[in-house]
Amino acid sequence: MSQRYFGAIINNRVILNDDDINHILKVMRMKINEEIEVVYKEKVHLCKIISLKPLDFEIVATREENHELMNNITLVMSLIKGEKLDLVLQKATELGVQEIVLLATSRTIANKKNFRLEHKINRYQKILKEASEQSKRIKIPYLHRLIDFSELKNIKADHKFIAYESAGGKTASFLNGLKNIKKGESISLIIGPEGGFSTEEINLATLNGYQIISLGRRILRAETAAIYALSVIDSYLEKK
Repeated sequence: MSQRYFGAIINNRVILNDDDINHILKVMRMKINEEIEVVYKEKVHLCKIISLKPLDFEIVATREENHELMNNITLVMSLIKGEKLDLVLQKATELGVQEIVLLATSRTIANKKNFRLEHKINRYQKILKEASEQSKRIKIPYLHRLIDFSELKNIKADHKFIAYESAGGKTASFLNGLKNIKKGESISLIIGPEGGFSTEEINLATLNGYQIISLGRRILRAETAAIYALSVIDSYLEKK
């Protein structure tokens, strides 16, 4: 299976970023005549290496493929510490999420200022790109800027869910909500921080059309909740 990269095709030439070039030459140690896949404008281009110094390719074939979900899923992820957020971004991408919004809450433990730093955003975008390549997607999820709870009204979706630990009990509300989703309809899912949501935040979410759901009888860590909920949504949508 060919290694996949997101790049550009300009005047029949393959353009990759420096990290990808280094990966091909130094990590994969690829040779002349070996092939890679380059995704550009949601098309997959099969490219054969014809030169190493400088790295150059011949486009062998172009094909259209689509491993994307039929529904647009937006994950609204509350800020969580360090590598936990990295994991959520990676797994959300593998599970087909198309948009990710970072959310600051009243009980956020992580330093909110750090999530607005350019190097942080660049690292998150790199995680999304690499996860998209690994999972053979033709799109990289769009990462939105950090928002506050008061900005939830700006997120548009046909179906909105907020996982609330105090809801507890069976997952019936979640599963019943999924049954109403049709192909092509959009979904927004909010996952809370380590400290959970305040009552005021839950009330504001419901005023903005979010349905409170339970993810089961056990209290899940924030990163586990995100991956679990997205897996359930993904499994249901793939059956349609």
